[in-house]
Amino acid sequence: MILELFPKNRWLRKHYCIHLFLLFVICSPLQLKAQPTTHISADTNTNVVRDVKEYAKKDNFISWLLRQILVDDVDSSGSQFKKLFDRDKSIIRRCSGKIIRKINVKVLDVFGASVRNPQDTVRSWLQDGVNTLHAKTKEWLVKNKLIFSEGQKLTPFYIHENERILRQSPYVYDVRIIPQIIPNEADSVDIMIYIQDIWSINGSVAYSPSAKNASFSFSDLNFLGFGNEFKAGLMFNHELTHGWDWDGSYTIDNIKNTFISSGVYYLSEINRQRYGILVIRDFFSPIIDWGGGIAQGWENTRYPDMKNASGLIETARFNRQDYWLGYAFDIKPFDPETIYQNRFNIAGKTTRTVFSQRPDSDTTHLFQDNTFYLGRIGFAYRSYFKDAYIYGLGKTEDVPLIKMIELLFGYEKGASSDKSYYGLKTGYSFYNDDFGYMYGGFQSGVFRSNEKWLSRTSVLEFMYFSRLNSIGDYNWRHYFGCKYSYSYDPANPKDILDINDGGGLRGFSESNLLGNKKIVLNYEADVFVPLKFLGFALAVITSADFGLISAKDNSLFSSKLYQGYGVGFRIKNEHLIFPQFQFMFAFYPNTPDANGRHFNMFRQSSIYYHFNQYYFSAPSIVTAD
Repeated sequence: MILELFPKNRWLRKHYCIHLFLLFVICSPLQLKAQPTTHISADTNTNVVRDVKEYAKKDNFISWLLRQILVDDVDSSGSQFKKLFDRDKSIIRRCSGKIIRKINVKVLDVFGASVRNPQDTVRSWLQDGVNTLHAKTKEWLVKNKLIFSEGQKLTPFYIHENERILRQSPYVYDVRIIPQIIPNEADSVDIMIYIQDIWSINGSVAYSPSAKNASFSFSDLNFLGFGNEFKAGLMFNHELTHGWDWDGSYTIDNIKNTFISSGVYYLSEINRQRYGILVIRDFFSPIIDWGGGIAQGWENTRYPDMKNASGLIETARFNRQDYWLGYAFDIKPFDPETIYQNRFNIAGKTTRTVFSQRPDSDTTHLFQDNTFYLGRIGFAYRSYFKDAYIYGLGKTEDVPLIKMIELLFGYEKGASSDKSYYGLKTGYSFYNDDFGYMYGGFQSGVFRSNEKWLSRTSVLEFMYFSRLNSIGDYNWRHYFGCKYSYSYDPANPKDILDINDGGGLRGFSESNLLGNKKIVLNYEADVFVPLKFLGFALAVITSADFGLISAKDNSLFSSKLYQGYGVGFRIKNEHLIFPQFQFMFAFYPNTPDANGRHFNMFRQSSIYYHFNQYYFSAPSIVTAD
């Protein structure tokens, strides 16, 4: 066990832990916060958390200091999560069929009270300051996202589904919807919605004295509490045409309870500019029947590695119009007492690209005007269960369980050539309290032109994570992932797949190691530590990655097996919009080059594994990574 690394002597271990905690607090703007003890180990010599909490009760300066930073978090253990989920589910089920008399909304501060303990007021002076600066989500905005209303009968599925819909909002930390019994009115209930925001503002400042470049950025996912997203940036760089440039975007979320979103954007890079507008309504829930979107974008791109006859850098300019519309339905009659879903889906998409300027050296017709039509016929059944400590560090997570198949048919009409497209996407997942979660999926797509198969892509993937296990106050999970990818285009026979970092081996980077097929196997074990520093939770990570990759004419299983073994930690305050910090140290026994890099220390800002949500959106072709 990890705790065996601490001194065996109780007095030494106690002071070792205290000094470790104080060092962490002094070296970073963090406050220590302990989670509850849900199980006391029989071996008291290994219960470091309990020892520190006991020492904090003593009458001395260090104990006083610990009491200022050590706070119990009474609802953060895995067992507490499950008890609360089961209790809420039972209450909602007992109120099924009653008339909803009134809907009340209480928006909680970023820090302090939680949806599981809304009366809690324990927080630090710094957290109070953050709460004061934060603009809370407007209550009418929460009601604008409800799929049930006053005067309707309470349907359990709608309550659970609306919790999930609200929780998907990027500015929301957690949601809890609870029926409240009305005295002397047995046939009616009130609905209480507790919703907790995250700190939604982010920004950065960067300056390079040697290059004399600078950049500023600002973003707010919940601008002024209205649920809209605002982003802006300013750059100073001598390589830019005017020495400076800017980018920005503004997105309006859920217009008038239609779940239609719209936005405008302008994005600028050294050799690329993009700007446009969009309006979209996704199939955000399996109960809706219509979805669609309209987008108009313009793009200007310079290609420094492509020069024309005069030696000038080639430039491509085009505008792209994108339209799609889908309809979801079910053959079975509507029955809100069970789980109502529109399981069948048909959709069509048209993408038209028109070039106003194209490179003179384009001999493969990559920059041709074209119109691409793509249709979909699909079936999907989705349900969700609530859990915690999967990809997050304590927040509620909605785990998708899906059964899905999707057929794609497309046709691209170009100025120089035409081609058809055929695709298939499938997915299946299940969960068992004892076994854990498992997902498997297969996707394949191919273009065809002049009686020849072109641009073939296939992906076969598998993912598993174990149930949440506990050792004393520590929670942990295992994760396994396996993916096979294939991508090849006879008209452009370049190897485009790699096993670098997110494509295979974490932290691995070999620019010359490319292929058209690969298989990667990943393992990870996360230990969730029962301590928080000003809300910053910690997980200790160990990993093992394996990858095979080969070019077109070589056998995949006769190629070299690349390996990576790592250890590190993940830290994040999930009440803040700032990305997680994950630091890893990895060892690679073999590299393509004898003088290659065998050790690497690196940081990541995203989770390595992700759920495949498999909800219907705009039709899209199969891609491989």
